[in-house]
Amino acid sequence: MSRVPPCLALLAAAALLGACGKANPSASTTAHPRAPSSGDRARARALVRAVNLTAAEVPGFSVSDKRKEHESPAERRLKAKLNECVHPIAQTPLAEASSPEFKREAGIASASVQSEVTVAANRAVAARELAKARSSRTRNCVSHYVELLVHSQSHPGARFGKVSLVQRIPPAPGTDGSFAWRISVPVTAHGLTLALYFDIFAFVSGANEVTLFVSTVPIPPPAGIESHLFALLLAKAKAAEGGHAPGGSEPNPNITSS
Repeated sequence: MSRVPPCLALLAAAALLGACGKANPSASTTAHPRAPSSGDRARARALVRAVNLTAAEVPGFSVSDKRKEHESPAERRLKAKLNECVHPIAQTPLAEASSPEFKREAGIASASVQSEVTVAANRAVAARELAKARSSRTRNCVSHYVELLVHSQSHPGARFGKVSLVQRIPPAPGTDGSFAWRISVPVTAHGLTLALYFDIFAFVSGANEVTLFVSTVPIPPPAGIESHLFALLLAKAKAAEGGHAPGGSEPNPNITSS
């Protein structure tokens, strides 16, 4: 199992991360009262930069230097379908960016953390996307295409089990709503069965959509670390929305290298 490439372990995670938050500008859009100004876009970009995670906030992790994997036409088709599951509302955001992917590896164990911040065209668009993400139809759609994507891979000696997706609603005081998903899939290789985990935490505040991605192999992500990072992103978002520099973003002493 230790020779299984990292892309195998985080395949579904990478696919879903690539799908989240990506609008389809070629589709029809919902009209809004006025076109955003250059000042609107500048403020949105500043908020995105202020909220995303930094290396100082995830001690023990390092910035991933992974290179883009080759995708087959079948993989691209499945990822496009996955994108339709999680982002059916086509509206170009004012600003959107992800943090670097932060990784930690020790033997066969692997963990990665990444955030993404989107400033939607308006509050109504963000609210509709949140409602869509929390629906059972979206969860079924995501499970279906992640499973097809995972099982489309050809890795000699490796066999994937059934994909599981469980939703819960984490506390996010002061926001317009939140959700969390845990996507997991067992994989058997060289006679050993392990699990791949991919957790997504997200909240919406006004037109701002903030998402935390945590993926691990072979044990679930520590709940304390996820709670800390989610609370940190929430605090940074509220501070940025208030027009002042985020504070209190000290690293969690529980996030250390192992």
